[in-house]
Amino acid sequence: MLFYMKGRKKKKYDPMWRSVEVQTENGTRFSIGEIQLYCPVCGSPLVGGFGTHKRKDTRVEAFQCKNKYCAHLKRYKSPKQFVLTTSHRFQELITGKLQGFYEDLMIEGARQNTLAKKYGISEAQVSALRSELEKAIDALHGLDALVRELQPDCAVAIDETFLKIEGTSIYVILATGYKSRKILGVKVSKTRSEEDIRAVFDEADKNTVHGISILTSDALNATQSMAKNLGRELTHIIHPHKKPYMKAVIKHYRYEQDERITTTIGVTTDFFKKRGKKRFRFQETRTDLTPPIKRKRGRPKGSTMKRKRNPPKKVSEPKKKRGRKGLYAVFTKGKIGYAAVDPYRHTVKLKKGLSSTVAAALNTTLYVYNLKSIQNNLAENINSFVRVVMRLTGPKTIEFTEQRIRATLKIRNHPELLRGVLITRRVRGDFLLNNLKLMECAELLETGIIM
Repeated sequence: MLFYMKGRKKKKYDPMWRSVEVQTENGTRFSIGEIQLYCPVCGSPLVGGFGTHKRKDTRVEAFQCKNKYCAHLKRYKSPKQFVLTTSHRFQELITGKLQGFYEDLMIEGARQNTLAKKYGISEAQVSALRSELEKAIDALHGLDALVRELQPDCAVAIDETFLKIEGTSIYVILATGYKSRKILGVKVSKTRSEEDIRAVFDEADKNTVHGISILTSDALNATQSMAKNLGRELTHIIHPHKKPYMKAVIKHYRYEQDERITTTIGVTTDFFKKRGKKRFRFQETRTDLTPPIKRKRGRPKGSTMKRKRNPPKKVSEPKKKRGRKGLYAVFTKGKIGYAAVDPYRHTVKLKKGLSSTVAAALNTTLYVYNLKSIQNNLAENINSFVRVVMRLTGPKTIEFTEQRIRATLKIRNHPELLRGVLITRRVRGDFLLNNLKLMECAELLETGIIM
């Protein structure tokens, strides 16, 4: 004779709802509705009560996931425990509120102390949330490329700014596209050498469809040397950050066999701002790029050291200054030319007999500065943004600093990345409750998130 035990009935878990309360500045608490509880790991509505958890001077109600297939059980023996503010739906609301926080921090460039006051959190919490976002961006999209697709730019502005790391100045070199207004290249270094500028230019060049043919910058010697030694046709527009501010220099580099032909043009900064006949100066130089023949060091075999007799003294002539020629030498030694500039029709017509290279350089510059003054202000705006936004916390190394700057610039290039990034850090429920607005409460009631 067989006996069958009936066993305990399978328990059914009904949806659990709990009240969400908000406390005003004067201490008054009121409920804005009820929210359904879901497991923060698997998102299941199968949850049950699990006593209370201690919180400073009080205790809060705790819950436990009852889903036997929850991913939490793969690593732990006991089911996931949580409270109202760490539940799945509540954390989703916090994530939505965090998007506005990150827009203020990474795109608008608000200071950390300003955000701490606005959102009712500490500056340390602001810094921690920023670090979590940078890690999430690196894990999801990577920081090697500043843009997600190749950009249509053919003109970039290169400039540098500096930050302080434990009292030592480091330089942040940036390349910004004129058409896309995106940062295409960046490098953090202790120097502003030609190699550093070249690294930024090469990165920006790789991030464009057709390559870079126009470069604007200040009068930094390293940038001039980099542009001169590229070995490709390029128009370099220079606006120095010193007096006289109303002058600009355009250098066009082209190559014929083993020669580099440099056409230098001196114009006023308002050359392309209005229609009219404009005067400019220009000069052309040719540089032989053939490598010199290497000779053996020392005295030729069979020669003897002979004492040289001093030649008779001649009338002393003024010595020429050694070193690099002045950037503004074209304004005094260059030939005079005239051009009919019409920025409304995008044309520059030169007098007959002038070089076609001069016309090409002026028309290329018109492409960038049509109806504008010649300035490197595009790069200056980005420099100001970096100085305001960056707060160097964490390891004080150049590599770590560059990673932080790259994350910030990538979000500035693609603000839509904030929508698809989820941070792993748990944010306290006070962050949401302290920043809920009446309009947002109404929207939550309409969508059924809060009943």
